[in-house]
Order: sequence, then C-alpha cells, then structure tokens
Amino acid sequence: MSLTVSQNLFIEDSPPINVTQCGEDGLSAISLQLLFNTATDGIIGVSATFGWRCQLSSIAFSTLSRVIVVNVCAALPKDKAKQQQILRGRRLLQERILLSPHFQKYAFRMDQIATALYLDLSLHIDDAVDMLSVVIKNSRRSLQALMDAMGGETTLYRENVKALFFGLEKNPTLSVALRAWAACRAATVPHMSSRFLRIPRINTREFPRAHLAVLAKISRDAERLEALKPTSVKNDVADQFTAKEGGVNLMCSRFSTRIRTSSNQVLHIEMKGDEAATNVTGRARQVVGRSARVVLNGPVTGDKIVSVTTVGKEDPTYAESHREDVILKTLQNSTMLLSQPFFKSVWLPEERPLWPVPTEEPIDPLVYFPGRALNPSQEDAVQKILSTSNEDRIVMIQGPPGTGKTTVIAAAVISHDYAGSDRTIWIAAQSNVAVKNIAEKLIKDGFDKFKLLVSKDFHLDWCVFSLHGRCPFCKILQARAPVREVGTTPHSI
Repeated sequence: MSLTVSQNLFIEDSPPINVTQCGEDGLSAISLQLLFNTATDGIIGVSATFGWRCQLSSIAFSTLSRVIVVNVCAALPKDKAKQQQILRGRRLLQERILLSPHFQKYAFRMDQIATALYLDLSLHIDDAVDMLSVVIKNSRRSLQALMDAMGGETTLYRENVKALFFGLEKNPTLSVALRAWAACRAATVPHMSSRFLRIPRINTREFPRAHLAVLAKISRDAERLEALKPTSVKNDVADQFTAKEGGVNLMCSRFSTRIRTSSNQVLHIEMKGDEAATNVTGRARQVVGRSARVVLNGPVTGDKIVSVTTVGKEDPTYAESHREDVILKTLQNSTMLLSQPFFKSVWLPEERPLWPVPTEEPIDPLVYFPGRALNPSQEDAVQKILSTSNEDRIVMIQGPPGTGKTTVIAAAVISHDYAGSDRTIWIAAQSNVAVKNIAEKLIKDGFDKFKLLVSKDFHLDWCVFSLHGRCPFCKILQARAPVREVGTTPHSI
C-alpha cells in the first residue's frame, strides 16, 4: 500500500509525505534504499504501535519526505518458508537501519521501542535518541512535554499535535507514519538539534542478553499495568455542593475514587433540581484533602449532585514515573542499576551480587515479642528478617490472609528496637492505607516510636488522626515530593 499525505503539525510548510506499508516478509533492500535516498544528515524518525498485551504490532521509519510502515507478526507462522521470509525482513531492518552506523534513530519514546524490539523481535538498536529526554520540568507523558520536544508552542499547531498523539486512532497506519515523521522533523528543528546531541544514546547491543531481557520485562509489565487503568471512574461525592464563579466545590467521600487534578481527565457531572436532571462537564482545578474545586463548561442548573464520573486515565504516579525514568537512564547507560546488589539478587539471581563489607562483625538481634507467642513459621521469618548474613539480605514471606504476615513485621521491628541497634528501619507499602494499617498494628503491639510518611493528598482529611491519641511519639508527615503512594519511615530507634 502506498499513499501521499500532508502534515498539519508544524506551522512551517513541508513537502508531501509518501507513505508505504508492508509486512516483514515483504520488506526489501530496494524499498529501504528508497527511504535512505531521502534521509537528511542521517536522521531517521521512528514510531511504533502496540497491540494486545502491549506487543509491538507495527514500526515506522521516516525521513522528511518518505515513511515506511512495517507490520509485525505477533508470532512466527509454522510454515518454514514464510518463517524464513519474515526472519530475512527482520535481518534487513537490523542491518540496514537499526544497527547501521550511517543513521541516527529518533523517537519520542525510544525506551519503549528499544525494549519492545528486543522482547518481541529479538532485535537490537544502536545510536538511538529518546527525544523526550530533553524535557526536564514536565511529565514525559504530558502534551506539554511532547510540545517541548518538538520545538515549542511557536512552531506547532497544538490541537493537531494533541489529536495525533493523544486522540483516538482512526487510521493506525497513517497515525504511526505521521508520528515517525514528526520525530524526524523535530530532530531537524535548528534550535533543538544541539539539545538532542547532548542526550546519551541508547545502544542495546552493548547489553548482555540477560540484562536487556530484565529491562524489557520491567518496561513491558509497566506498560501492561498502564493499559489496565480504567478510562472511566465513578467518583463517590456528597450530594450537596457550593457553586461559585463558574464552578462548584465538591466533597469526596471515598479516597480510592477521589477526584484528582489532571490535564488528561474530564469530569461529567449530573445534577438534579426542581426539573429534570442535567449534565455538565468540567475539570478539577484544585484538590485539597476531600474538597475539590471544579471549573465547569456550562451553567449550574441543579442543587444536588446525582453522579460524578471522571473520564480519561489518571496521570502516572510518582513511583510509575520514577520507574520509567530509571529504565530509560539504564538504557542510556547513565545509572549503575544493573550492578546494584539488591537489583541483582531479585532480577539477576545467576550473577553473584557484591555486598558492602561490614566494618565490624554484625550480631543478629534475638527475637523479642512479648505481646504474644509466635508460631514456628513466624519466628523463623522474623529471624530471617533480623539476620545480617548476605544470604538473608532479601527475604520473601508468603502466606494467605490471616496467617500473621503483619504480625511478623511488628515482631521484627520490636525485636530490632529491643536489641538497641542504631540502624534505621524503613517500612514501605504499596498504598497509603496499607502503611496506615501497619502503623496501627505497631501501636497495638506496644510500639509507638516512629514517624508516618504519607502522600500529601492522603495527609489532608483522609489520614486517620486517631493515631495521635494512642501514639504520643508518632508524627504524621506529608511527602514533599509529588508522591501518591509511599511508605512509612519508622524512626531510628
């Protein structure tokens, strides 16, 4: 398939773009050479689409006037002849583009593309530029970050950029082609080229297979979790509200369905008055604890809230953004993640981790838990947690609900305190509520010398302050960083 299209992203005019589509088995050296003949300064823009289970479904390569879109097979066919044709096409891609020293590959999410190429096609890529790495202030997944990486507001049609990168895809082939073209075009913007030169390149061929497989798995798991996020959530709010200056103040009643500020989400509010119920849309502009200030796109026509629904995916949490950043920097060879002993122990068990050598002979604390008797499995688990041997640096405790896992945490903390150790304990959990539950367990078992660190939005209105009455030493702190889900930080005892 071949067609000619025009771009509507950049204000400056550009020549028509020829788009060619083929499968891996239909890729030829001639079609690639037609692409190379139009390359400027060796720059190739790259984009990709992902299908079921976030697997690579197509990849596009672009110059300023030509794009080739290659559809990818989800699995190799059983037919040997067909298999060989597909594998031949993949070798062409790797030798002529992906690993070619003659071309620099530019993509807005090169981390995702680089790991997908290896995980799905067993292909490497060198001299690859993650263009969003030039963005410092804004979230990588935001429209503003994309605008900044493409050259800024003065060079672009904002609404068209938003529609292409964040809107529904009516024609996936055309969309991926234009995104690859946009990457190529942005790489040639004069005031951006020097910024892109400073970005560390991604060269996946330099990584051992086991290391690259781990990075690809972590990245893919994160993408799958992101894909599972709901695009519509019913918010639990009080039916009474106050109206003021083109908006309403709503009161949330449940933390897990609370209203959040987000540039990607719209609120649909159904109101009821003396007459029939009416609907109006709006955006949350300010959220403080349970209270949410919503600016409306229409008039307030009722005096009671019937329902509030958030449409659109929530922004990444701080932990999700940080994970993505760490994987990207590891691919850019800008961190020491792969040599960290804790990382090796979890993800690379076949490699021997190098633990720090203690300055003095460590002594394992004895199990001390006067509140109640521990069963043998619980006592063994506590001993493993308290152990200072390298073999017990990481301990996994598994058990169904009600088997005393939280009791084991409390026993380990109290035993550590009783031994008089000067080491600090951090207890981290996946959610604010889980952290609070652990804190309540510690208090119930007679330990109250800790600080509780929760995210800012949970700290205001949502956190159960009844802890103060039973915990004279407890201090509940709010996280300064924009963290949504963080853990407790027990005091150095």
